[in-house]
Amino acid sequence: MKVVWTRKADNSFNGIVDYLLDIWNIEIATSFVDTVDHTIKLIVKNPEMFKVSQYDNISREAFITKHTTMFYRILENAIEIEYFWGNFDNPEKINELLKFK
Repeated sequence: MKVVWTRKADNSFNGIVDYLLDIWNIEIATSFVDTVDHTIKLIVKNPEMFKVSQYDNISREAFITKHTTMFYRILENAIEIEYFWGNFDNPEKINELLKFK
């Protein structure tokens, strides 16, 4: 199954990696990237392995770290990575981010 990333997913992922590089170090950033890659591989094998989002009934929430959740959707022939969310951010923002395009 193909994996596609939205612009919001790219931007939020890159923002997290940049933050980790600025505040922590290359090992922490690399570990985060590896965890995301591993999680996406698991999702491709079993798209429904993570719970349906509490914010809408189309997205799913993949726990990446205690600080980060990845939202994704199962499309007909692809997995769409929607957004990476800082778990300590205001949850009211998620509704706006996950609106249909």
